[in-house]
Amino acid sequence: MSYHVYIARAGFKETPISTEEWLAAARNCDELVVERGKNRKWEHHLVWLRDCRRARLSRSPYGLVFAQDPEKALVAVMFRLAQSLDAGVYSETLERYTSLEHWDQRTAEERLHRRQRRADYRRRRRLRVALAVLFIALSAVIGLLVSAGLKR
Repeated sequence: MSYHVYIARAGFKETPISTEEWLAAARNCDELVVERGKNRKWEHHLVWLRDCRRARLSRSPYGLVFAQDPEKALVAVMFRLAQSLDAGVYSETLERYTSLEHWDQRTAEERLHRRQRRADYRRRRRLRVALAVLFIALSAVIGLLVSAGLKR
């Protein structure tokens, strides 16, 4: 399961981050690489962390800059970008993170919660399978007893 972290201004619908602002801030950041790309329909820009090409940042059509399933190094860069854009860093539920440590704490809590939910699901699934096997075994035993009783 992936999640997103956003850079947005308060009231992001009324004050979106423009493409020009976003690219200027990204180009001024030493940790980021900005590359221009083009496909058949339109021109676009690829922005990634200098040390890790998979750690990418994108801008949505609504003026939000986001990263999918970011690591700590990318979120640290996002906080610096947010400061230069007069914006904040937000969770998927648009809860504002106050610092990198706050993000780290909330992410650890969420991952722990997700692991617990997965473990609970696996336990329930094993119990259902065990009950189904028990039901089938009991049905077979009852069937054998009934058929043995009919043969007498």
